Amino acid sequence: MIPGELPQWQLEGAASAVVAALFALLCVLLGWPVNPLVAVLMVAALWGLSLLLRRYRRLTRLDGRDCALAGGLVAVALVVRLASPIYLDVLQGQLTTGTVPAPAGVQRSPTHDILGVGAWGLGYPFNSSGCAQVPVGRDNAEVKRCGFVFDEVYFPVDALKDLKGIDYFDPEPPLSKLLIATGISWLGFDPWGWRIMSAIFGSLIIGLLYFLARRLWPRRRLFAFLAALFLSLDGLELVESRTGVIDIFAAFFVVLGFWLFTLHWHAQGRREWLCTLYLTALAGGLGLATKADMVPALLLMALLLLARWARPHVRLRGPGGRNTRWLLPPAPDDPAEAARRTMVRSLRWGWHYLGAGCLILLVFYLSFFRYWTIPHTIYVNFADTSGPSATCEGFRTEASVCHLPQAMTIQRDRLGPVTIWLPTSFNLKQSLVDVEMNSLAGLSYQATLKATHPFASPYYTWPLDQHPVLFYAVYTGNGVSSSGGQTYSNYAWITDMGNPAIFWGGLFALAACLYWTLRRRDRVALFILLGFLFDWLLLWSWPSRILFFYEILEALPFTCLALAYCCTRLAHAEASLQLGGSRLGPYSLRPLAGAVVLAVILSFAYFYPLWTGQPIPSNDFFQHIWLPGWY
Repeated sequence: MIPGELPQWQLEGAASAVVAALFALLCVLLGWPVNPLVAVLMVAALWGLSLLLRRYRRLTRLDGRDCALAGGLVAVALVVRLASPIYLDVLQGQLTTGTVPAPAGVQRSPTHDILGVGAWGLGYPFNSSGCAQVPVGRDNAEVKRCGFVFDEVYFPVDALKDLKGIDYFDPEPPLSKLLIATGISWLGFDPWGWRIMSAIFGSLIIGLLYFLARRLWPRRRLFAFLAALFLSLDGLELVESRTGVIDIFAAFFVVLGFWLFTLHWHAQGRREWLCTLYLTALAGGLGLATKADMVPALLLMALLLLARWARPHVRLRGPGGRNTRWLLPPAPDDPAEAARRTMVRSLRWGWHYLGAGCLILLVFYLSFFRYWTIPHTIYVNFADTSGPSATCEGFRTEASVCHLPQAMTIQRDRLGPVTIWLPTSFNLKQSLVDVEMNSLAGLSYQATLKATHPFASPYYTWPLDQHPVLFYAVYTGNGVSSSGGQTYSNYAWITDMGNPAIFWGGLFALAACLYWTLRRRDRVALFILLGFLFDWLLLWSWPSRILFFYEILEALPFTCLALAYCCTRLAHAEASLQLGGSRLGPYSLRPLAGAVVLAVILSFAYFYPLWTGQPIPSNDFFQHIWLPGWY
């Protein structure tokens, strides 16, 4: 450092303070639903995280440039998710602030336009006919509210009931509804409130995937950038992070868990090994408390750790005796790995892994904390709701509903201007019964659900992007467009169809990962391939109940990793062409990698209206329907 020059962290602190002040000022001037103090705290938290990641750079492999790239991708993704559908009025010279009149049929949020670009459409109540009775009135009197899209008619209403202290049954674990409830308590019970947390988590997952890819292949920053870019440009991820549903939270914790697991895998010191182990367990518990989709990820982590322990002791020859090649050769002598094994053995690793498993279960158990405070009934025999259930013994029973006592009673008090809730008693036995019965009821519901749906699809069609779910569709009242002397009605759609360039290109990329795994024993390719297969097949290849395309969301990050891995390898590879006795080349394959990236970007721009509800002429709309299952 030059004498008289400020240290790097002080320069960054000053820059963060300026950014926080500008952010807070924008929130005030433009009327954004963000408290200025919250804006300052958000910027400070991101700066603190950047310092922490760079302090342990040897483990995370992240430097200042990585934090800037990941942060930029997250920021752009958040703006796209908040503002969509974005109408580029700026191209028409409407450089104004405030409200810009919307063209005929344009579905705009009645909030704000900035420089004529967009309308912050996250809060638009797209589906005016999607209504439900919700407890928003005085004394929790139910009031009819509309504007729900697809399953928003369930999850945000359940989240509101959590806030109101009203009992309900949901077959999924409770954490996702509590996260949605956070946004509702912040912005109120409206589309902004029940979608804002999805947008935040759906943007942060892009930065997490950057971190995961950077740790998987530290030598190539391009790999991490492309993986995060591809995920940010996928339609399934975009729609899920703009809707008040729960799958995006599960995907977030899956990627978080895998990133922390890779840090644990590469940990060298005692402190690193212990911290990353229990942080991975914490992320696993939060994911399990969000949705059962975390189970395949946890099983894969356990399998990889078991394989790492067993690998030095396992070797396998092909048939034919000593002269055949090794199918699984003896493990090479790796001094770093040997030193790590010595360190792990000194830590009584078995007890720590057992403790990590207990932490996962503890976090899952604690996620029911709000449930314990609500007097409730629970369906304990969901397969047959017409008859009594033996598991209700000891409780007042009506049919298959157990009226359970309250596990934790709370009392509301005020500390100056702040309202606080304090527990007055806690029944440990009853809390365990609550978690057990709620979990069993959820499993019973999932196993015995007999229903049909026009947009249901079998699991083996998902990687083909064959039959996505239509979240919203309006064919009238969107205005008209003229082309070639003819008038066409405008159609508005929101479908969770994936980006075809990512899904279809990802199939070839996953096949390439299989080749590199078998031919070159490529560990990065193996990890990507296993992550995709586990998160796709383990939960969804056996149920008899109806399934939906969005269940592949947790496997989507691995599709993006596979495609980014192939593009990065192509960008640093050369090929030659042999014609008889002449040799042409070598030629760089970088243009081929660039063509794949360009295809992903153009595909995102082309299908963007179908993911955001932006009205387009009907003749143009049908040009977007490439497969029969899309319509």
